[in-house]
Amino acid sequence: MLRELCSVSDGRGVVGQSLLMVCALMIGCSEPPPPPPVVEAPVPVEEPKVIELAEMADVVLDPAGKSELAVRVTRNGHEGSITVSFQGFPDGVKPSPKSLVIKEGSSAGKVVLQASPSLGDKIVKTAVSVKAELKKMSAARSLNVVVNKVSRPEFGKVEMVVLQPGASKTVSVSLKRNGFSGQTPVAVSGGGTSLTAKIESPANGKTAEAVKVVVSANTIAVDGVVNLEVSTNAYGRKVAGKIPIEISRYPFRVESFRVIDLKPSSKEVIRLPVKREKYSGPLDFVLKNLPSGVDASVMSIPAGGQEISLALSVSSTAKPQVRSSLIEATGGGLQTTNYIILRVLADDTEKLPAGIINVSAIKKIFSDPAASAPLRRKGSIGGRLTLASKQALIDFYGATPRSLESIREGIDWLADCQRGDGSWALDGSLEDAEEGEANEGPSPNPIGATALALLPFLSEGIAHSRVPEGQEELEQYQGVVERGLVYLALSQQRSNDINDGRLDGGMYAHALATIVFCEAYGLSGDERLRGHAQLALKYLLNAQHQAGGGWRYSPNQPGDLSATGWVFLAIRSAQLTGINVLSQSLERAGRFVDSCGVGPEDIPLSRYCYQPSGTESTEKQSMTAAGLLTQQYLGWKKDDRNLIAGSTYLMAKQPPEQSTNLGDIYFYYYATQVLHHLEGNNFDLWNHRMREHLIRTQEKDGEFKGSWRPDGVPHGNTGGRVYVTSLSMLTLQVPYRHLPMYRLFKIGRSSD
Repeated sequence: MLRELCSVSDGRGVVGQSLLMVCALMIGCSEPPPPPPVVEAPVPVEEPKVIELAEMADVVLDPAGKSELAVRVTRNGHEGSITVSFQGFPDGVKPSPKSLVIKEGSSAGKVVLQASPSLGDKIVKTAVSVKAELKKMSAARSLNVVVNKVSRPEFGKVEMVVLQPGASKTVSVSLKRNGFSGQTPVAVSGGGTSLTAKIESPANGKTAEAVKVVVSANTIAVDGVVNLEVSTNAYGRKVAGKIPIEISRYPFRVESFRVIDLKPSSKEVIRLPVKREKYSGPLDFVLKNLPSGVDASVMSIPAGGQEISLALSVSSTAKPQVRSSLIEATGGGLQTTNYIILRVLADDTEKLPAGIINVSAIKKIFSDPAASAPLRRKGSIGGRLTLASKQALIDFYGATPRSLESIREGIDWLADCQRGDGSWALDGSLEDAEEGEANEGPSPNPIGATALALLPFLSEGIAHSRVPEGQEELEQYQGVVERGLVYLALSQQRSNDINDGRLDGGMYAHALATIVFCEAYGLSGDERLRGHAQLALKYLLNAQHQAGGGWRYSPNQPGDLSATGWVFLAIRSAQLTGINVLSQSLERAGRFVDSCGVGPEDIPLSRYCYQPSGTESTEKQSMTAAGLLTQQYLGWKKDDRNLIAGSTYLMAKQPPEQSTNLGDIYFYYYATQVLHHLEGNNFDLWNHRMREHLIRTQEKDGEFKGSWRPDGVPHGNTGGRVYVTSLSMLTLQVPYRHLPMYRLFKIGRSSD
């Protein structure tokens, strides 16, 4: 026991040694035992320290915002590259780079955290695991990432805006800021080809609560709904609102397009329906361009009203006339117009008013009364001789100051593109293409082009030697006409065969040149022109296909109705200027036209095709119009059932009310003449539509001002700009170009 106690050591042997000495004394030992050897205790070894990841503060982001995250790693003496990775970022928050590499020699790095603009609708708080690795060592911490909830502005709802083509409107769009205090630059987009829009007062400040947008509809905009978009940006996210625009040409309209016949000293109340499409509020009305001597009034109608009453009062002195009167309706910032055709009837419904044919003017042209007789025939050109006669026909059949201006602009364009030798080219160019140079347009065909170009001048009553009495301002064009006539006269062949009197360019060109010679002779009485007209007619009669009775491209070739129609108009022009035509030729022509009839069984001559032996399926509207006009000149009566049915067919193909494309001017040219000769309500309606269509489609400026585009016109590529311009002008001139076929007229002065 004692020895055990003596063996206690304090690690250095001191305690044990002392105890042994005490023990030795106690048991009587003479001397203490020797001390044990001293043993040194081992020094403990410390574990090496690993890398440590420093604590990171919470990252707080706004939507679309960025924040830099500093990452620090305590190396504790370790060398090498440290890779820092992240796990658990919330959707919409992305680090850049995705993993961070801290290179040797550095203990810190940065990561950019980017919040998506899609966030912000609610608060997002997520613990992200961050781990640093170096060789086999690693350290980890948790990082709190917070995306704030934010308030974005929003656009208020905009009710449907009704806008008419060609109109503009300012639309106010509210902007609810919802506590958002940032800038709000606003943009507007959409609209396509129908609408244009611009910001009038941008809501780009920090307090603006509305934006004004000016919206304009193009004149050719098509009816329908178009959505514009207004937008701004808040916290990186697009904030958008809609402006719904409904394009409506006629949100409401008086259904007035009809003819109202009025007698002098009469009063009429006409009830007209109001068609409402997009507006049901109250409407006011204004009437414009009434016939002289006619008063009219119409009351406003309340919201929901479906009919107006138009009160018309005609004075006892009102002269026979027709006017396209305008009914203008307004309401709710919108306006529509429609026409009503008002015709003041003549006391004598069988005759034209006095003054249409001015005998004194005719005597100035023809010293021989017998020679002037053709100018007084029905269908003749005698109404062009004086301004007074032209004006009387304009009043009676309907032209307007704008349509007369359109004709003058067309004449100016034609005069400008006359070539140095007096001719024209079909495309209106002043020079032919150089030899070997490709001609992209129609062939020049100077005979056909010159004849076409001269006809509108002649239709105005302009000859080489005179102009209509009272229109001395037209004298500036006499030289144009003279040079053109000289060119045609010098181009006419003289021979002892079938080609005697021929003009080059084909049967169409020759027929047109024949019309020019005949009309120029009729207007001037110049016997030299009579000789050229007779020669040209001689060639046409010799070129007739003897068996079939028609004409085509070459002499004695089986005919087609298109060429025959033009040739027959040339023959008729000769008759109307006193040049005799053999009745046999007319009879053969009549049989040919009949052979092209393809109408229904009971009215076979109400429709026509291009060549004989066709069927109803081969009918062409242009050939029907040409066939009906030819039949009128061949002697059909006004009440012929085929003619009545044919005119109904033509009326179903009126020119469009709003189109900007000229369309089938060949058809319009013939159809307008057919309906003019028939007169009545059908012609009044047709003439209005035709006149406005031609005015609308005419070139308004530039080098082609006054002409019409051949694009999209049947035969336009072949006929060119001179062709379509000439036919368009001749169609506008119909009211006074030829006297009507079925109405008598009084000789003498018009009454005041």
